Amino acid sequence: MPNSLWLLGPLVLAVGLGGATQAAMNTALSRHTGSLGAAFISVVGSFVVLAAALAIGLAAGRAHLGGATNAPAYLWIGGVFGAVFLVASVLIIPKIGTASFIAFLVAGQLVGSLLLDQVGAFGLPKFEATPVRIIGAALLLVGARLVALK
Repeated sequence: MPNSLWLLGPLVLAVGLGGATQAAMNTALSRHTGSLGAAFISVVGSFVVLAAALAIGLAAGRAHLGGATNAPAYLWIGGVFGAVFLVASVLIIPKIGTASFIAFLVAGQLVGSLLLDQVGAFGLPKFEATPVRIIGAALLLVGARLVALK
């Protein structure tokens, strides 16, 4: 394992724990606000945190937005996937549980990521979908199904 994975792996694991917690909290909130209300409140919370972080980054000269208008228009729609995640989580988690939802979500993310890596999507570096990586994704899909068993 490259040295960076020893440091970044646990950080990403913690982010994943936060994602599972967010999904469960939004689902609980949806009982009071409905699914769209919970998704909206979650996005507003994200906006407030990101706006503060951006303001600090701009003030420190570590962030900028200058090139945003020059970016291809299709790159501006990434937030749509976040909105779909939020609404899907509050609609599906009550039916299959947080663990099953996150297991299939992560499996889907991995399969999609392998495809995106293989072609170097959006100008990112290419990473080959080797047989070992494909087997790993297949095992994750099997694991997701096992998590979903009751």
